[in-house]
Amino acid sequence: MSDDVLTILAEKFQSGENGKEVDGLTLIIDGKVKDIFEIIKSKQGIEDNTEVFKQIVVGGINQIIRNE
Repeated sequence: MSDDVLTILAEKFQSGENGKEVDGLTLIIDGKVKDIFEIIKSKQGIEDNTEVFKQIVVGGINQIIRNE
């Protein structure tokens, strides 16, 4: 089994604002992925994993857009 553990659980919810169905994601990090998150938090002065994940996603999206 790999030490690179990243599990994403997907659920559907109903938006309280407009009643439309929206996606909800739960991210579970462990192993080397958790270690990497800890390094990023330490080096960038980030306090929580939510902000780390947000920066990773936004940075990844920006990279994909630049490469198109």
